[in-house]
Amino acid sequence: MEAVKRSYRSPRRREQAEATRRLILRAALELFTERGFAETSIRAVAERADVSDQTIYKAFGDKVGLLYHAALEYIETGGGGVEAEFLAALAAEPDPIERIRMAARSSRQLWETGALELDLLVSRGEVRDPRLDELQRRSLAYELETNRAICAVLFPDGLRHAGYSVDDIAAFITAIDSGPVISRLRSLGWSMDRWEAWAVELLILFLDPRIVEATS
Repeated sequence: MEAVKRSYRSPRRREQAEATRRLILRAALELFTERGFAETSIRAVAERADVSDQTIYKAFGDKVGLLYHAALEYIETGGGGVEAEFLAALAAEPDPIERIRMAARSSRQLWETGALELDLLVSRGEVRDPRLDELQRRSLAYELETNRAICAVLFPDGLRHAGYSVDDIAAFITAIDSGPVISRLRSLGWSMDRWEAWAVELLILFLDPRIVEATS
């Protein structure tokens, strides 16, 4: 009876494959945000990651697949998401106004590290593909979940406006803290300093006015 051959992949080989995958995705993310989708080629990504073109095609299929996986990796690894350490630091801050400032500052830092370009690349419809539609849905769900977690810390004692829930404010933050909104404001001459100050002021409106007066 002929022995059944079993495939075997060593842990070392798996680690090397995963390391290569991360290098490719990092290179793709950098180039997509630097140059845009149309001006980024598979060859350019391969050269920056120091791999062959075929390695990328085999792993990701095509350029849209590469964009999809690069953006998904960014989202799922918290490429700017809310880390437990940040939420803990936010909760440890006794001043409710300062908590809001910390949250706005963190978001601004994220946008300034390439997230804005990536968000616009996926959302503005430069490329039409079902994978990117799915990516938009997953990204929006992730942002909403993240903002719910932030709001639970920002407003532990409830909101000034009884007609709004924490979920409402999370949705509100997700709307104003978005690539298209920030891009439109920047095209109208707004700096990131001005956007950050505006975001802080809007969120302060949801605090009890007595808290605002006591800390101003």
